[in-house]
Amino acid sequence: MAIPRIVLLAGLALPLGYHRYLGARATRRVSIEVACLSLDQVVDIGTRSSASMVTRAAGRPRPYAAEDGAVEWRAHSKGGVMLYRVLPLPDDLGYRVESWATTVTIAQMGGSQELLRGRRSTLQAISRAGRPVPAPAFAALGTRNRKTDRFASRVTSR
Repeated sequence: MAIPRIVLLAGLALPLGYHRYLGARATRRVSIEVACLSLDQVVDIGTRSSASMVTRAAGRPRPYAAEDGAVEWRAHSKGGVMLYRVLPLPDDLGYRVESWATTVTIAQMGGSQELLRGRRSTLQAISRAGRPVPAPAFAALGTRNRKTDRFASRVTSR
């Protein structure tokens, strides 16, 4: 009699624990930094890509300006709400795109996976369109002559 109870409890506890783990991963803040794109291009690519996870009736998410100068939009799905923020980097090097789930729907077991997949595809679409932001050491190299640039890039790329 004890073995069926243990199996039943394990059968319930494992999926609930996994769902909680995925929800915790979705609420963790993830960011990428891209260059060679304007703010309008980053927002346009991001809203188009995140629209695929939104129901077609809701349409494309609408970006809005936040109080701190960032541009934000929210993507709603069965799994919850994912927030995207675009912040300018210092010295006009590019933009940082941050994303995290503000709410995770508990009733939808596959919803957390959907949120994570949607975030990954949106951030990948933005990073594919732009270029990664160079490290500060490489950004400063642009002012030096060509021979030292090649030498410095070889030394730092190891």
